[in-house]
Amino acid sequence: MSLTKKNDWVSFLFFIGALSACVPLAVYAWLGTFSRYLADDYCASSYLYTSRNLLDATLLAYSLWANSYSRLMFSQLIELGGINGIRAMAGVELVIWTLLLAWMFYELGKLMQTRLPKAAYLWLAGAAIALSLYQTSALYQILYWRTGVIPYSLPLLWFIGIAAFFLRYAEKPYEKSRAVWFGILFTILIFFAGGLSETTSGMLVGIMFVAVALAWQTKRLHQRRDVLTFLVIGLLTAIIAISITAASPGTSNRLHRIMRSDPIYNPIELAGDVILYTSQALFETIRSYPSLAIVALVLSFCAVFLALSTSGQNAARLSPAHLRWALLIIPIAIFVIIGFSYAPSAFVRTFPAARARFASLFVLTLGLIFEGGIVGVLAAQARSFASAKWTKIAVAFALIALLVHPLRITPKIYALRYEYQKFSQQWDARDTLIRQAAADGKTDLVVVQLDSIGGVGEYKGNPRDWINRCVARFYGLNSIVAP
Repeated sequence: MSLTKKNDWVSFLFFIGALSACVPLAVYAWLGTFSRYLADDYCASSYLYTSRNLLDATLLAYSLWANSYSRLMFSQLIELGGINGIRAMAGVELVIWTLLLAWMFYELGKLMQTRLPKAAYLWLAGAAIALSLYQTSALYQILYWRTGVIPYSLPLLWFIGIAAFFLRYAEKPYEKSRAVWFGILFTILIFFAGGLSETTSGMLVGIMFVAVALAWQTKRLHQRRDVLTFLVIGLLTAIIAISITAASPGTSNRLHRIMRSDPIYNPIELAGDVILYTSQALFETIRSYPSLAIVALVLSFCAVFLALSTSGQNAARLSPAHLRWALLIIPIAIFVIIGFSYAPSAFVRTFPAARARFASLFVLTLGLIFEGGIVGVLAAQARSFASAKWTKIAVAFALIALLVHPLRITPKIYALRYEYQKFSQQWDARDTLIRQAAADGKTDLVVVQLDSIGGVGEYKGNPRDWINRCVARFYGLNSIVAP
C-alpha cells in the first residue's frame, strides 16, 4: 500500500534513512578490498587445487579436518575470482544481505497486512546489519576472512533467504504442484545451510524448532497443514545436517587435538551450560552496547508507526491481544535460538569465540527490531494516539535524529583503513616475491613475517606448522618459513 501524495514527505524521509544506513555498509564493503588470503584460506584453496573436483575436495577436507560439507562449495565460488574474489567478497555479501533482509521484512509485512514503503524495509535492513557488525569484536574474521565469512556470517544470508522464500509461499493459497516444488527446494536449501558450520547449524535447528512450535500453537489462525508439514521436514533436515557435521572424521580429529577433557554428554549438564553461556552473552552485549539496542527498538517503532498512521493503516492480521503475546514470545524465541547456536561450544566445554557469537548478535538485533515494530503496530492501532498530530511530528523528529547515528559511527569504521591497508600492501609485496621465486624454480623459501590481523594466525618459522604447510601447497613449494 503506497503513501498518498499528501504524505510524500514520509516516503522521502524513509529514502534518506535508507541512504544513511547504507553509508557505514559502503565503508565496510570498501574495507573488504584490503582482504587477502590468510591461514585456513590457503588450506581450502590447496584442497581445491589438488583435488580432481569439488566433491573430492569436500570429502578430503571432511575426513581430515573440516566438518562442514557445504563450505568448500562457497570457497570454490569465491576462488573463481582469485584474489579479486577475496577482495569483492565483503561487498557482495553486504549487498545481498541487505536485499534479502529487506525482502524478508517486505514479505513479513504482507503476511501481517502492515505494509511499509520499500525504502523503510531497506532502512531497517541496513540498520540491522550495521548495528550487528559494529558490536562484534571479530569484524575481520566474520567479514574479511574467507574462512570466517563462510561459516559465521554467510549462513545468516541463507537463513534470511529461506525465511523470505517460506513467507512468500505461505502468503499464497495451497496448490499441490507448487507445494511439491517448494518442498523440494526448501529441503535442499535447509540441507546446504546446515552444512556451513556447527555453530550456525545448531542455530538452524533452533530456528526450525521455534518455527515448528509457533506454527503448531497458531495453526487455528492459518489453518495450513502444508506450512506445518514443511517446517517439520525442515527441522528434521536441519537435525540430519548437524548430525552429519558431528559424525565427521574431521570433527574427531579436531576434538582429539584440542580437547583436554571429555565433551559434555550429559544433556542436563549441557543444557545448564547453554543457559549460562546464553544469559552471559546477552547480558554482556546489552550492557556493552545499550545505545545500539535502543536505536534498534526506536527506529523500528518509529518507522512502523509513522508509515501506518500516515497511510491510514490501522488494521493488522493479528489482533492487539495476539501482538501483545508476540511481545512476550519473541524474547523467549531469541533466547532459544541463540542457545542452540551455543550448544556446540558448550558441548566441548568452551564459551563461544567472538566470531561464533556474531550470529547471536544479529539475531538479538533482529529481535529488538521486531519488538519495536510490534509496539509501532499497537500504537498505530490506538486511534486516539495515532490520530494526534503531535505524535506524528514527534516520531518524525525522532527518525530525523536517527539519521545521524550511521554517520556518527562511520568515521570509527573508516579508521580501520590504516591497519587493513598496511597489511594488504605488505601481503601483496610478499606474494609477488613468492610467486617470482616459485617461477624461478625455488622450492624452499624464507620470507618476511607479517603481523597477524584481526586475530587470524600468520605463518611463521616452523615449516611443519599446519599454516606453513598449507601455504607451501598453495604456492607449489616444498616448504616456506617466515622467521
